[in-house]
Amino acid sequence: MALKGTKGHLRKLSDLFLFVFLHKYMRKFRRTYIVLIYLLLPVFLIGQQSIKSKLELIKGLTVKEIKNSEFLECFEIMVEQPIDHFNPTSKTFSQQVILGFNNTQAPVAMFTEGYALGKIAKPVFIRDCNVIDIEHRYFGKSKPDSLNWNFLTIKQAVYDLHHIRELLGKVFKGKWLTTGASKSGQTAIAYKMFFPEEADATIAYVTPIKNEINDSRITEYLKSELNTECGKKVKKFQVFAFRNKEMLMKEFEKYVQDKKYTFNKIGTEKAFEYILLEYPFAFFQNCFDCKLIPDTNSSPQKIIEEIVSVVPPKFYSDGFSVKLEPSFYMFYHELGYYEYDLSDFEKWLSSDNYSNAVFVPDSSASTFDNTYLNSINKFINDPKTSKIIFVYGEHDPYTGAQPILKSNKCMKVIVKGGCHKSRIENLSDSEKQEVFKQLSTWLKWEIGN
Repeated sequence: MALKGTKGHLRKLSDLFLFVFLHKYMRKFRRTYIVLIYLLLPVFLIGQQSIKSKLELIKGLTVKEIKNSEFLECFEIMVEQPIDHFNPTSKTFSQQVILGFNNTQAPVAMFTEGYALGKIAKPVFIRDCNVIDIEHRYFGKSKPDSLNWNFLTIKQAVYDLHHIRELLGKVFKGKWLTTGASKSGQTAIAYKMFFPEEADATIAYVTPIKNEINDSRITEYLKSELNTECGKKVKKFQVFAFRNKEMLMKEFEKYVQDKKYTFNKIGTEKAFEYILLEYPFAFFQNCFDCKLIPDTNSSPQKIIEEIVSVVPPKFYSDGFSVKLEPSFYMFYHELGYYEYDLSDFEKWLSSDNYSNAVFVPDSSASTFDNTYLNSINKFINDPKTSKIIFVYGEHDPYTGAQPILKSNKCMKVIVKGGCHKSRIENLSDSEKQEVFKQLSTWLKWEIGN
């Protein structure tokens, strides 16, 4: 007992000595300690507080908790962004981000949307990952008060992503995967080009890498599809619809009246013609089944049902087409698009111009600038470019604009029988394992089903 008491007494003396020492020197260096505490306290708090508290400590974020069963916690975040990243006095707008949290040490899958946000979902092949889904500027909730089209560029969009990556990188310690499909994939590739060190891996699904405003490779690829047994049936049906346009128009008008669609910008007849011109592209893009194409002896109602199931008239209507104006501005300013071959249908058309440029907003003065396409092609053709996986669908017309890789540090896979909906999950087992192995290396995390 005496021994224990002696140790306790010595311990009290040592504690007293430490107190006196600290008190003396803290008084001497009080200002220094106060400054250090002021500087380090936010860092300490970020390490100790809940994920919501960590987010709320970051300047420029407005955080709202939402429910999603795929994540431990989920948040809608509005991020303050400059309309012009290259003007220090620029006005700002709020950009919508959905964040799904599982584990601060796990990889972050950052979806670089090309449009408005949809439903957030976690990649099934990355266990416990976090997801950050970023709405594209000028879409959905992410619109400035006034739409100055001059600031809707791929570079401005990429700097939006860069700013968000800088802010949320304070919270997440794992590797970052950037990913997107089609136009969203173009955003992901552009981000990788501008900020290669900020993406530890990139997956671009069904992403056309165009080389000019109207890339003829897409049209030629569609023509090759139309020469198949299925394609010949698609083309035959399209020609039949044009030949019987007058009869089908009556049924089409009934359909759009019932849906309350209007086409003041292009007119109802021309809208129907656009739909028929789009039919083969949309058919192969979206995995439709040739066996379900109705016989030409079918009723006009049955024929129209087939046409509108493949190409929804809603997309051409006044109420919806305005939502697509930002994308068409980008297509005809920097990204490129595709046009139709009219040669087989001229005798049935009511006009001589069916360019998709008609859907560019009237308020813009859009002229095409090839600078971005030149830059992205140079980037992808650079043997030093690394850590990108391209996934395409065999029958998707956009596969015609796939890149020819010159870097062995990137990967390209094509889903057999696939279309624009093709994803990693649709690959063969051996191809999936190859992709998972590569992603595991890049992301330092176990990847797989």
